[in-house]
Amino acid sequence: MNIRKTTFTCICLLFTGLATHGQGIPIGETIFISNSPLKKDIDPGAYETSMVSEMIPAWNSNAAGTAMYLLKADRGDRNGEFLMVCVASDIETGRQLTNGSPFRDQSVAVVAGDLSKQPSAFLEDPDAYTEYQLLGGDRITPLPSVEILGIHYMKVKPEKKKEYEKFVTQQLHPTVGNLVHDMNLLYYKAIDGQDKDTFITIYAIESIEARERFWPTGGQEQDIVKQLFGPYKDLAKELGTYLVEDSYLKPESGGGAAIFESLEWTDFIVLD
Repeated sequence: MNIRKTTFTCICLLFTGLATHGQGIPIGETIFISNSPLKKDIDPGAYETSMVSEMIPAWNSNAAGTAMYLLKADRGDRNGEFLMVCVASDIETGRQLTNGSPFRDQSVAVVAGDLSKQPSAFLEDPDAYTEYQLLGGDRITPLPSVEILGIHYMKVKPEKKKEYEKFVTQQLHPTVGNLVHDMNLLYYKAIDGQDKDTFITIYAIESIEARERFWPTGGQEQDIVKQLFGPYKDLAKELGTYLVEDSYLKPESGGGAAIFESLEWTDFIVLD
C-alpha cells in the first residue's frame, strides 16, 4: 500500500518512562502507526471522548514504561484527521510490544484491561498497521519531547533506498537531526506492516508557539527558516538525488527548507 494513500488514524509511540499529557510526546526509536480509517458511521467527537477519557488513561495507568496519546491534524493534506499515539524509546522495547498490530482489541486489552469500547468499535481494520524505526537513532541523543509531529512522506527512488539510509545515518541525522532546540528533523523507515520499505521525515516541533516562529498561521514563512537551513544547501542538493523528482519542495519556491520538505505532509498536534 502506497503511503500517500494511507489514512493515519492512530500512532502508538511506545517508550521507556511514562510521560504525562501537556508535556508533549517523547519521541522514540520505534513508532507503530495504525493504517485503519474510522468506521463511516463513527462520530469523531465520540471517538475523541472515548480515547481521551477512557482508553488512553487506562493504558497509561497500567502500562509499564509506555504511554498513549491522541493527536489531530491542523495543517496539511490530512487536516482534521486523528492520530492515536503510544512510542518505544528504543528498538528492543518496540520488539517486545507485540507481534503484528498493537491496535487489535486483544493487544489493547492486555494493557488497558476491560474497556466500554475497544478499538474495533471505532476502526474499520484494527489489524492494519505500519512499524517504523528511526534510522541511526544512536546519533541523536537525547530525543526530544514535542507537541507537534509534522509528518512528511518521503518518496525515495527504489534503486537508491540503501544509499539513502546510509546518507540519513551519516549526514542528515548528525546535522538537521539536531537542528535547533525546538525543532528537529527525524528520519524513519517502515520495517513492517502495510507501508513496509517506505520512509517518513518527522518535523519534531516542541510546541504550537515554536511552529509559529517558523511558519505563522495565515502568514509567510519567517526568515529564521532560511537561517537555519541555509548552511545545509549542499546537503539538501545531495538529498534531492535520492528522492523522486517533483516529490519535494523545489529551491525555486523560495522555501527555506526546500528539498527537506516533501510536497505531501501533515502536522498533527497532541490533544489533552
